[in-house]
Amino acid sequence: MNYAINVDHELKIIRYKHSGVIAAEDIGQAWQEFLSLGEFTQLKYNLLSDYRNAKFDILFRKIKEIVNFMFNIKDVVKGKRQALIVDDPHATAGSMLFEVNVYKEVGFIVKVFTTEKAALQWLSA
Repeated sequence: MNYAINVDHELKIIRYKHSGVIAAEDIGQAWQEFLSLGEFTQLKYNLLSDYRNAKFDILFRKIKEIVNFMFNIKDVVKGKRQALIVDDPHATAGSMLFEVNVYKEVGFIVKVFTTEKAALQWLSA
């Protein structure tokens, strides 16, 4: 497990930081943890995912599978916000594909950022 999940009660967000290589299974494991948090499922906290200094080992075709998973939890994520912080061209491209598809299919509002400051401003708006 190369990630950490922390609840920020002051900002009402779930902070997720990943380092190292990220496989699709890692994303799935993290989402199982998010879904076990009352702050995420009941109190409607938004999500800040920080992938700086990490490398995705996920093929673009897997994005559809991830969106399908999100469709299955639509009642939890529809209308919620997730800020993705990335610093790698491959991660940016994949994240932008995810951003478009997950909003269209599920109503989950995802935006890609390169700085934590901009991501936090958007999440708190």
